[in-house]
Amino acid sequence: MTDKKRDEHDQKHQADANSDAKTKAAPKSGTQVFPFTASINEPQTVSLPVPENVEVPKPSITGIEPASCMVGDPDFQLVVSGTNFFGDSVIHFAGHDEPTTFDTTAKTLSTGVKPSLWAEPVTVQVQIRNGPEMSAPVDFEFLPVARSSTRKK
Repeated sequence: MTDKKRDEHDQKHQADANSDAKTKAAPKSGTQVFPFTASINEPQTVSLPVPENVEVPKPSITGIEPASCMVGDPDFQLVVSGTNFFGDSVIHFAGHDEPTTFDTTAKTLSTGVKPSLWAEPVTVQVQIRNGPEMSAPVDFEFLPVARSSTRKK
């Protein structure tokens, strides 16, 4: 590459960098709506800070289906209904963010549950996370396995 071409190449990259810096540095006025353009659902936790001026609505759970299962039952989809759910909302189940699917038609969230991983009856909490905002918890019960009677008749 000749010196002249190298200089032109360097000037073009410097101009591009200056243009990018101006675009990034320009503050946005007003409040942005959530969800913003960066996904918070990868890898199921907020990996990026929420940009300034983004107001995140607090989610609210109105119901979960099912609300319980028996320890050792087959795997199933837990469906959570409520308000302020988005494609970037995450189901927080038993203290962990879970892979979450947003149904745009029903406006519900779902995740897979594996009752076979639970050895004892227990009640766990289900919450929805929108970035830094969490819903109030709703209880989900892992019930004891029903035992058949061994008594002779």
